[in-house]
Amino acid sequence: MQQVCLLTVVSLFVTSAQCKTPGLQTRITDRALEYATEVALDILSKQVTGQQIPDQHGQSGDVKFDITGMNVKQFTKPSSRVSLIQNVGLSWSTSGTGLAIHGDFKYKYRKGIIKISDHGSFDLKANGINFQIKIEIGMDGTGRPTMKAVGCSCNVGSADIKFHGGAAWIYNLFSGQLENKLKDMVGGGNGLLCKQLNTLIDVNGMKSLQKLPVTVQIAKRFLLDYRFLSKPSFQTKFMETYHKGEVYWNAVPVDAPFAAPPLLKSSDTSRMMYIWLSDYVFNTMSYNALKYNQLQYNVTNKDLPSGVLNTTCPQSTCIGKIIKAIGTKFPNTTVMLYMKSTSMPNMTAQNGSTVVNASGDIVFFAQQPGGKYTYFLTLSATMSTTISLMIENEKVFAKVLKLPISVTVKDSKIPVSPEGLNFIVKGIVSVFVEPKLNELGAAGFPLPVINSVHFTNTQLTVAKDTLLIATDLKYSG
Repeated sequence: MQQVCLLTVVSLFVTSAQCKTPGLQTRITDRALEYATEVALDILSKQVTGQQIPDQHGQSGDVKFDITGMNVKQFTKPSSRVSLIQNVGLSWSTSGTGLAIHGDFKYKYRKGIIKISDHGSFDLKANGINFQIKIEIGMDGTGRPTMKAVGCSCNVGSADIKFHGGAAWIYNLFSGQLENKLKDMVGGGNGLLCKQLNTLIDVNGMKSLQKLPVTVQIAKRFLLDYRFLSKPSFQTKFMETYHKGEVYWNAVPVDAPFAAPPLLKSSDTSRMMYIWLSDYVFNTMSYNALKYNQLQYNVTNKDLPSGVLNTTCPQSTCIGKIIKAIGTKFPNTTVMLYMKSTSMPNMTAQNGSTVVNASGDIVFFAQQPGGKYTYFLTLSATMSTTISLMIENEKVFAKVLKLPISVTVKDSKIPVSPEGLNFIVKGIVSVFVEPKLNELGAAGFPLPVINSVHFTNTQLTVAKDTLLIATDLKYSG
């Protein structure tokens, strides 16, 4: 993964026109690609420097020579440019690369009865090296991204060789041929640089792609699906991708019976990356949570301030004192609340605000000797929770801002006064629900990025059905 930032940034997200509305969309701008190529060249420099070059043998007239022990001593970074090719991928070109190569030589000169042999070392400086390569980006049958190097070309502008040791007049007999051999080894479609670039993309790049999280487990029960819906789309200044963005029940991954709403339109390209996150992602998770009975909980004294669910207490803040019928009918015991959602919690993002609407039942039981429970009350509850969202460490975090809860009596075996309902809402339900919601929000919702890529200068916009994240990137490989 740490091999090349260009490939890492490209491999974050890739797509094109699709028949299904995405739950998540991304845009990678030319600014991100320019930054990526600078880091990629640093990595390429480290890979090329110290690279061993195969031995060469040849003959020029009366001189036979052997070139051995060659390795690259220096790589001079070129100027670089990345352009986007519609329906294909990227074109990466550079100019002004320089290489310094050191090696050993030996030669044999024979003409008539004259025989001369010697050995020494040499230094070659190759300058004006330009290369160009295309990177095809697509997706495989499982929704994972793919990339492939296509049509690498490389040419060497000039090569200057300097020998150390031996007879200078003999060098002149084969130096030109040696320079051409070394230029061919460095340049050309099968030369040193193109081989390194092809490996960088086809091997190292694909390894990076395999580490891109296209599915993420949440709470060991849910599966967040970030797979691509289609192949990449490339415009002049950016590439865009569309992802499924759906949360499944891990054991039974079946599509939700509703579609993702249209995402916010935007033409902005001032940041390196943009991520559109639909409220469809949250709503598919809450749909499956309700379907598979995850939105229910037994609230007991261990979940609340000490003794609040007692039916008998010396103080005046237990449920048996506030609702006297409970204390009278069930003295010296505790109450358990069975809370369950009766409909799917629904998140709505709009005009800078994010609201989660939910409804459910609160069923009351009194604990009896022997561990049995006696039912005595059911309340219907609705809440409209306003939450704030923030981006940190490439995750979306949430915190409750407002939690208005209203309850009505659905069924009761005892009389309950308005003061009793108010106590239940403020002293029991809110005290339990708000910390639980904040606990879930503090866990964070993961975004599909590789560990070595981090957000910086990040801005979050809440619009209709959409969370839009605009950010620059930093590579920490």
